[in-house]
Amino acid sequence: MILLGSYKNKRVGVIGLGKTGCAVVDSLRASGAIIGVYDDSTQEKKMDVGLSLLYSSENDVFSDDWKSLDYIIVSPGIHLLWPQMHPAVRFAHRYGIPLVNDIDLLRQNISGVGIGISGTNGKSTVTALTGHVFETAGRKSCVGGNLGTPVLSLSPNDDFYILELSSYQLESCQVLGFDTAVLLNITPDHLTRHGGLSGYIAVKQKIFANFRPTSNAIIAVDDDHCHQIKNFLTTVNHPNVVSISGKYVPDSGIGWSANALIDNRKGSYNYICDRNDLLDGIHNRQNIAAAYAICALNGIDKREFCEGLLSFKGLRHRQELVATINGVKYINDSKATNVQSTEQALMRFDNIIWILGGLPKEEGVEKLVGYFSKIKYAFLMGEAANDWYKIMRTHRVKCEIAKSLELAVYNSYKMSKLMTVDAVLLSPACASFDQFKNFEERGDLFRKFVQEIETKITNSSKSQRE
Repeated sequence: MILLGSYKNKRVGVIGLGKTGCAVVDSLRASGAIIGVYDDSTQEKKMDVGLSLLYSSENDVFSDDWKSLDYIIVSPGIHLLWPQMHPAVRFAHRYGIPLVNDIDLLRQNISGVGIGISGTNGKSTVTALTGHVFETAGRKSCVGGNLGTPVLSLSPNDDFYILELSSYQLESCQVLGFDTAVLLNITPDHLTRHGGLSGYIAVKQKIFANFRPTSNAIIAVDDDHCHQIKNFLTTVNHPNVVSISGKYVPDSGIGWSANALIDNRKGSYNYICDRNDLLDGIHNRQNIAAAYAICALNGIDKREFCEGLLSFKGLRHRQELVATINGVKYINDSKATNVQSTEQALMRFDNIIWILGGLPKEEGVEKLVGYFSKIKYAFLMGEAANDWYKIMRTHRVKCEIAKSLELAVYNSYKMSKLMTVDAVLLSPACASFDQFKNFEERGDLFRKFVQEIETKITNSSKSQRE
């Protein structure tokens, strides 16, 4: 746990009591702060004997107790501006109370190297891969943030803090100043939360805020938005900007030539490794290039990186191979909550039975029309199902609306025995919240249903042999 020495006896309000908010409360309590809390789900909630934070939904005002706060700490789910300002944020502005978040608190209270990783897609894989390489190389490091452990629950004594950062987290950061900051890509996502694409880009660009002369900026140049940000960083003469790519080898950067990862930072091709088939595809080549750049800039040599890469097993819910049944791969890509992520999975496989849908985001399934020829059959779920069914039928894709994920999986198995199928792919291109707690629950259920089928087949084979 990270202790916050400067917060002793400070009166602190914590807004939002999810996983992040509860970790903040634990850290503040251990640091001797006077804590009060508020969570939208209950209208009134106290977790300590300190300050009482009450909110009147009828009058849309907070109690006078709030005026004496020294700080308000906001969780990632708290809207700062769009689509409308959260009442706690409005109150903070009215009375001049500083707003901070847990990332700020971490950066102010650790002496280790801070590594921040963001991007619309791929940030979880890069964070996990980087953490794995640091661990196998014997570095004293930890992984947290949007991936896994809340940052204030991390060890206070590590040498490296490898953090995945979502746009929600970056939005409320005031301190930052990472030693190494990474931006992988920007495609439209969470536009309602950030007031449109320009607001989303501005939030993602914040990962490079408050840089010091010794800080490293790693930025992929495979999309126009990131390329423009890279040009801006170069224009302001930041001395340590490293370009990476999953498509080619940038000048004085890190990228790919055929199947080889190349470090071209010194103006000559330095071969690093061949493609890791576990992380196939252009997007994952970008991920590998990013992880290598982080490692190289933080004292991990080529041999250590390659050893870590080869032993990396990938992440659950990200093109995860659950089983191969009768030659058909069952792929859990539940983390694909937007069309750009799903596109990467559709690029990788042919002859697909596709399970998709859920709570749709800004871009619809029309963006994936170019891959429809690969689809043998589709099962559509959730709020997107009816509209997306019409679109897919217009493009002559055989499909149906599934009443549940369980039925979609079992019917996919039956159908796979009747046609040429390479993969049954859960890649929803949608958020999960209309039917599930989160994408993890959706992916875990997919895995459970597939494994039940696999077990039945195994038991049936045993009975026949006996």
